[in-house]
Amino acid sequence: MRPIESWCVSWCLSREAGVQKKDFLEMVVNQVEDWVYSTDDNYLDDVDFHDAVVKSIHQTDSEIIVEIESVNILPQHPLNPFKVAKNTGECRLIFTNPLASAAAIFAPDGTPEPMICTDFKQLEILQFDCVEQETGKLYKIFGVDDQFCEWKVQAEGFTLHWNEFLTNAWFVAPI
Repeated sequence: MRPIESWCVSWCLSREAGVQKKDFLEMVVNQVEDWVYSTDDNYLDDVDFHDAVVKSIHQTDSEIIVEIESVNILPQHPLNPFKVAKNTGECRLIFTNPLASAAAIFAPDGTPEPMICTDFKQLEILQFDCVEQETGKLYKIFGVDDQFCEWKVQAEGFTLHWNEFLTNAWFVAPI
């Protein structure tokens, strides 16, 4: 049985058992892939999110799961064995125990228009910052999704997962 068929069978059985769709999707997302590398928000300064394109965002009660095309791991990150920044390819950012999530897209006149984070079409991250708070951390993501946008997530922390170092980061000078 192929994986997709297995998930379909699992979904049918789960529905009969009364499992909610969002709970089933959370189980599937967490089981789909074992990642080779994982880091956390303690190393935010060693990860370059600039120009990272968000493919999708899934939200549950305990996590916000962000699928990203790629990020760059800087040379000083302890998991980067190379002397230059490296691109990861597909990766997954998981905000743990989110307390709040607020997104807005900016109208041409600069007025923020509230939106739901899962409604981003193709968010390209331009800036990713973190501010420590008493109740956790506030992550501020500024980017472009047809227009400038902002996404703030208050959470306990995050983990970033990826499988490989593919190529030199776009900003690494050729040898």
